[in-house]
Amino acid sequence: MKRMVTFLMIFSVVFVFNGPLFAQDESSGDLSTPEVVGDLLWVRPLGVLQIAMGATAFVISLPVTLPLKKAEAAKEFLITYPVYYFIKRPLREM
Repeated sequence: MKRMVTFLMIFSVVFVFNGPLFAQDESSGDLSTPEVVGDLLWVRPLGVLQIAMGATAFVISLPVTLPLKKAEAAKEFLITYPVYYFIKRPLREM
C-alpha cells in the first residue's frame, strides 16, 4: 500500500509540473460556430444568473462595505464586470 501511495504522489507531481509544457495556444482570435453557439446558449444565460447572484451579494454586503467606503469597489467587482462580460461584450469576443 505504501508503494502505491508513493507511486501516485510521484506520478501526480510529475504531471502537475509538466502540464504547462503540453499546453498549446492555437487560438487564432476567430471563433468557430460551435464556440459562438456555446457562448450564446450556455455562457450568456449562466452569466445572467451570475449577475443576479452578484447583485444579491452586493446588497447583502452593503452593511459592511458602506462604513469601509468600499461599496463602489464591491459594485464594480460584483455587478459591473459581469455585466460587461456577459451582456455588453460582442458575441465573437471571448
